[in-house]
Amino acid sequence: MSDEKPGDPGEPDLPDFDFDAEFEKAFGPKKPLRSVVVVGVSQAQALAALLPGHGVQAHVVPVKGLGSVLVTLDPGTGEQDVRTLSAALPQAEFVLFTVGEESIEGQAWVGGVRGEDPRPGLLLSVWPDLVQDLVLGKADPAEHAVGPEAPRKGGFWKRRRGGDDEDR
Repeated sequence: MSDEKPGDPGEPDLPDFDFDAEFEKAFGPKKPLRSVVVVGVSQAQALAALLPGHGVQAHVVPVKGLGSVLVTLDPGTGEQDVRTLSAALPQAEFVLFTVGEESIEGQAWVGGVRGEDPRPGLLLSVWPDLVQDLVLGKADPAEHAVGPEAPRKGGFWKRRRGGDDEDR
């Protein structure tokens, strides 16, 4: 047995290996699990009607006291969708939550320009529970959505009739 210690000249130095970086180089970035956009637009129906003209496919969920939440149908398009919509509605503030396997990232957008990144946990702690449920995947956006893709008797219509308004 040798008296050499790790790092001694007799032992080869192994390079640091970053599995995530190597995976990204080989396969591209990991696709997010969900992309959720919160926008200060209270006319959810009008927002839903605007989406197809800008190539955005998402469920639009009205959230009382906050505005609207968009849950993109393709999580990989979230950043492009928010860039497009924030340029189309330059007066509105947008927050994109990108949900990965181990983290939630936040981006703020106004006028098609990315601003300072917010702290997702802080925002989710003060916004209505429905927003957190949509971000975490606990609520089905199709059940609460308005617009052409919405079911006729989803959660939105129940709330409009006065039922199921627990935290909205």
